[in-house]
Amino acid sequence: MLDQRVESRSGVAPAPAAPAVAGPRPAQLGVPAGLAWLCLGLVALALDALTDYGDRRYLATLALGVLSVVFGLWVFWWDGGGRITAIGAYNFGFALLVGFAAVYQTVKTAVEAPQVPLLRAIALCYFIQVTTWLVFWTRRPVRPVPRYVHSDPALTGRMAVWGGVLLAVAVLLGFTAQSRHPLVQPAGFVGVVLLGVGLLSGRRRSRRLWYGLVPAAGFAVYVIYLFSGFGRIILGSLGLALAIILADRARGRRYVKSAVLAVLAPTIFLLGRARATAGDATAFDVDPDGMGSAVGPFHQFARLLGFDDFGMLPRGWGDTFLTAAVALVPRSVWPDKPVGFGAELVPYLTPELAGTGHSDAALFFGEWLFNFGPVGLLLMIPVTGLAVRGLDGLMNRMASRSTPAGLIGYVAVVLGVAGLIDLLWVGTFTYVARTGSRLLVVLVLLVIVVLWRKGLPQVPGAIGGVPDVNRRRRAQGPSWSVSSGGGERPVQVSSRTLTNRS
Repeated sequence: MLDQRVESRSGVAPAPAAPAVAGPRPAQLGVPAGLAWLCLGLVALALDALTDYGDRRYLATLALGVLSVVFGLWVFWWDGGGRITAIGAYNFGFALLVGFAAVYQTVKTAVEAPQVPLLRAIALCYFIQVTTWLVFWTRRPVRPVPRYVHSDPALTGRMAVWGGVLLAVAVLLGFTAQSRHPLVQPAGFVGVVLLGVGLLSGRRRSRRLWYGLVPAAGFAVYVIYLFSGFGRIILGSLGLALAIILADRARGRRYVKSAVLAVLAPTIFLLGRARATAGDATAFDVDPDGMGSAVGPFHQFARLLGFDDFGMLPRGWGDTFLTAAVALVPRSVWPDKPVGFGAELVPYLTPELAGTGHSDAALFFGEWLFNFGPVGLLLMIPVTGLAVRGLDGLMNRMASRSTPAGLIGYVAVVLGVAGLIDLLWVGTFTYVARTGSRLLVVLVLLVIVVLWRKGLPQVPGAIGGVPDVNRRRRAQGPSWSVSSGGGERPVQVSSRTLTNRS
């Protein structure tokens, strides 16, 4: 019998609603879950008073670090169901750059120096993050989102071609004198992401192998020919962008999230060993095992807290945020352009490297502290909460648009979400510089698509010059499935007839 009843006076069945999923969220637990996480943080802080002086800071800092890791990964796992949301990505970065960094620092140093208050640093980060989640990320409107990104196969196939061309051009420029051009690496980055987007729409099982192989091959080409060996956060952002795309076609299942969590620890270890083997030790590395750039920003944030205690930290009053707004302006055009937040920190954190072009990192938390002092950490809660929630809503809207401009917009939002790791790592200037340069490439691509479409003959029911197969199917009528002893068989409903194509 039919899975759905067909009732219509004209004999035409109403079109079924598109399959959608809201996805289970930690918001379903709401206030009780948030209060539970806050209470766990208070219990960890109590270790500072219940243990001996020599161990108390060690145990409390370690406990809060572990809680930060678990909380960040918990939100990443539950928010959005099988999809990777902007909120999930931001908390994923928090688990690594704050929670893991605090655990690493505590285990390595064992004793907290007075000028580097690690316990206060991790406590502030943890309670700010949990409060932001509780107030802004559990009560946002939950609208149904597609189980997968809807698009015409011909259109997404063309996106894959564009991605391959972009990646090839970037690799070729990498062998020339233009290898240092600021848009070469971003073009290759966008090309790899387009390879992932280009394989979204097909549902045939014979194509499933390509969903992973083609983007993986593009990722390998990027690493071999375009990655310089520095800036491992870039590789993490690229991997996260591909994971977001693949998760969007997983139809609510958590296969991609499970894979990300499974490879997380081995990836951190391998990237650390690769950096250590390369012999690169930056000024804020705290250990020669290659973890400096990942755990150093948390250590530097703790140092900024110590400077602020003694009145040695000035107030930027938002200057670093204004500077980030002009991060994409070339210095050759504006020689006196203000330096970014990382360069602003050098005279305080690594004065011996002042004037060498070096920049430091002290987390997004450190940027708010640098600009407004401890009050800035309170201001961070609503600003970050609303901004990440807005990006998450934009991603949901773009996920169901099946026009060329819509898919390119989807790529732009994916790039913005993947770049949240850069934002949390060092602040707004690096986020705008890296993500903004990639968005410039997307903007150029969008202009090319618009001009190309204007030059095509207008075909009714076409997307980008290609007939819309889905629209033709809708004109024929909606389809249901029939349950029988041999399984389900499709049923096509036309204007007044019901034909069983068995």
